[in-house]
Amino acid sequence: MKKKVRKGIAALIYYKNASGKNEFLLLKRKLNWKGWEWCKGGIKKGEDEFDAVERELKEETGRVSGFALKKTPFVHSFEYEKEFVKDKKGFLGARNSAFLIRFLDKKVKLGGKEHFGFKWFDKKGALKAIAWADQKKMIKKIVRKYKL
Repeated sequence: MKKKVRKGIAALIYYKNASGKNEFLLLKRKLNWKGWEWCKGGIKKGEDEFDAVERELKEETGRVSGFALKKTPFVHSFEYEKEFVKDKKGFLGARNSAFLIRFLDKKVKLGGKEHFGFKWFDKKGALKAIAWADQKKMIKKIVRKYKL
């Protein structure tokens, strides 16, 4: 039986502060599990990856403008934990194209039912806080490639 994989996007969001240091936005998850993660979500019917990342940004951070968007060559693939599969409409995992997004300011307005908080972290703090090892690995690749 072939595993059904949900196509989606994942976005590493950062802001360059006045002292030139990068700060990374993480969202505090409340739906299905609790912990810090990056912005991510599935691609809906009729969307391409860029439509999906813009929709997820709006849903999860309230942003519709004031950012620069770049698709990276990386793909973040993972299988859902067994207890979450029932909520994923028959999907057993996800394959997310990774994006890098630079916010021009730090304004965030949480939306939706998935998250109850957000925080800007320095690189070390973000890597320590993020809940999933596979997300940490992918973030390290993006940070290394783009010298963040």
